[in-house]
Amino acid sequence: MSDAEVPWSLSHREVGSRLEELRERRGLTQRAVVDLLGQRNIRTNVSSISKLENGKLKLIPSGLVEALLDVYKTESETRRYVLELLSVDTTPAGRRRRPALWRRHAALLGPMMFEPYLQLERKAARLRNHQPRLVPGLLQTPGYAQRAIETLRPELSASDVRGLVDVRMDRQQQVLGGDVSREFQALLDEEVLRRQVGDEVVRRDQLQHLLDLVEQRKVAIRVLPDSIGAHPGMAGPFVLMGFADADQDVVWCELAKRSVYFDQPEDVAYYDGVFTDLWERALSPADTHALIKKMT
Repeated sequence: MSDAEVPWSLSHREVGSRLEELRERRGLTQRAVVDLLGQRNIRTNVSSISKLENGKLKLIPSGLVEALLDVYKTESETRRYVLELLSVDTTPAGRRRRPALWRRHAALLGPMMFEPYLQLERKAARLRNHQPRLVPGLLQTPGYAQRAIETLRPELSASDVRGLVDVRMDRQQQVLGGDVSREFQALLDEEVLRRQVGDEVVRRDQLQHLLDLVEQRKVAIRVLPDSIGAHPGMAGPFVLMGFADADQDVVWCELAKRSVYFDQPEDVAYYDGVFTDLWERALSPADTHALIKKMT
C-alpha cells in the first residue's frame, strides 16, 4: 500500500465489511452475486468481489457498489452511509478534490508524506496526541509554529516556512474551529512547557493559548511531570486517530522529514497502551492547568 492510498484504506475496508455483511444477510455466496450482477449486464468476478469485501480493491467503481446495494435490497439509510464512505467528494474525472492550500504547497507536503495525514485528521472523530518535545501542531500559535519550523527545517526558505505555518493554522481551523466537535486529548511532557521556542513573548503567548483552549473545552490537556522519569513515549511523538465509520484506530508518527502510518492491530494496540498508561500517570486536568498558569 502506498502512502497516497492510506486515508482511503480505512473507508475501503469499512465499505467492504458492510457489503459482506449485507451479502451474508441475504444468504448469497460471492459466486451467486457475480451471477446476479451478470443479469444486470455488470461484468465482474469472484476475485474482485472478494477483494472488495476485504478492502483490497484499490479503485472501487461507485456503479458496482450501487448495483450491489440494489441486489442486497439495502434500506435507504444504510445505502446512504455506504455511498458516503466512498468519499463522494470527487471530481467527474474521479480525482479527489484537494484544498487549494495543499495544492499550493504540494512540493513541501509531498516529500513529507503529510497529505494523507491531513486527510485522515479531518475525518477523525477522536485524536490522541503525545508530544515529548514540542507543543502539538494543532495547539501552536503562529509565532511558535514559525520558530519551531525554522528550527527543525533550517534548509527551508522563509517563503516555505510561511507556507507550512499557513497549512498548520488551516489545520487548526478545520479540526478545532467553529462548531467542529472532536474529542482531542493532548499529552505533553513537562519539558515541552519549559523549552524556549522563540523569544519570551512567543513562549508566554503559547502557554496562554493552551490555557485558553482548555478553558474553551476545545481540547483536554495533561502534562507528564518530570518526576515520572523515563517512559516509552520518549521514543517520539505519535497520534492515535479514531473514526466514526471505522472499527479501529490508526497511528501516525511524524519524523523529521516524513511521516509513518500504522494500522495493523498489534501496532495500534501498542500505541494505545502507551498513551493510556501515560495519560493515567499524567497530572490531573486541574494540576495541569495550575502548572501551565504558573509558567506564564
